[in-house]
Amino acid sequence: MAKINDKQHFGNYLKVLLQKYKIKHFELADTLNVSRQYVSSIINGRKTPSRDCFDSILKFLEEKLTSHEKQNLADKLIYAKTGINTSFKKLTDTNSTPDIDELILLEDFRRLTPKDKVEVIRFVRIKTLYRNAINKEKQQVKH
Repeated sequence: MAKINDKQHFGNYLKVLLQKYKIKHFELADTLNVSRQYVSSIINGRKTPSRDCFDSILKFLEEKLTSHEKQNLADKLIYAKTGINTSFKKLTDTNSTPDIDELILLEDFRRLTPKDKVEVIRFVRIKTLYRNAINKEKQQVKH
């Protein structure tokens, strides 16, 4: 069986939402003023939507989707474009209980646009890599 690529995760989830709310692919294409082939390419995982197209998808589905579905759709788009998993489940898979600062940060993070989330995640990853490199150097100096 072929491995599902990152773009397919987004496309599959969008397909599920369209089916759930009984929206045809051509209706989405017509509303977004894009070709049916473009929508098909997104749903089949050959492309990810542009930022403007994604915003238009959310606007079109806004009244239908729950906040959880909107967040999942944004998380899957970020993952498709960057490979960075921003889902809450991944954040809570650790054995530790988040403290109040982490919960506040998570709440603030959820309010960010998908583009801003990517920037924050990249910053945190870079900071973490830098900190780990410094700690590794300190350990090498001790030995």
